[in-house]
Amino acid sequence: MRRTHRARPSRRHLRERLVGRRAALTALALALCLAGAAGGTLAWLIDHTQTIQNTFKPSHVDCEVVEDSFEGLSKKGVSVKNTSDIDAYIRVRLVTYRVNEAGQTIGGEATVPDFTPGAGWVKSGEYYYYTKPVAPGAEVTPDLIASMTLEDYGDGEKQALEILAEAIQSEPAQAAGEAWGVTIAEGSVTPYPAGN
Repeated sequence: MRRTHRARPSRRHLRERLVGRRAALTALALALCLAGAAGGTLAWLIDHTQTIQNTFKPSHVDCEVVEDSFEGLSKKGVSVKNTSDIDAYIRVRLVTYRVNEAGQTIGGEATVPDFTPGAGWVKSGEYYYYTKPVAPGAEVTPDLIASMTLEDYGDGEKQALEILAEAIQSEPAQAAGEAWGVTIAEGSVTPYPAGN
């Protein structure tokens, strides 16, 4: 049987192995140092960073009808005030019906008397839209109705008119489109495109 001897590694080969091990150990030591530094920094930030309270406050959108006077069957200076805390678009629907002497709703037909809406107001469908954004706390000028006289039908019956106003945020533009189904631009109101 023949014996084989293993050749001893050369000094050069041993030195290369030793350098390779040292490089690996140095890389491992560096990685551990970096991990420790990152962990320490994170711990310091968590310990020393103060909590900031979220102060987000949602806006509210609302409006109210303003009338200069309502005497007998005459309405004058009918407008709307934006009571929101942001700019808003305003629309108004006029609902009319007959009432008796006691103010109770009775049957019979009633139609909104003819009138010319103020500048900036556009009728679309059953609504009158003011086509410019209204600032918070501002009243729409000019008035929707400068003057209007309601009908007296006799026998104690007369015409009543309710002014129903709504407001919606003016930005983003699609808010009015999605809620009211219209696109509002200065001087015009058009149907909101389906699928938007």
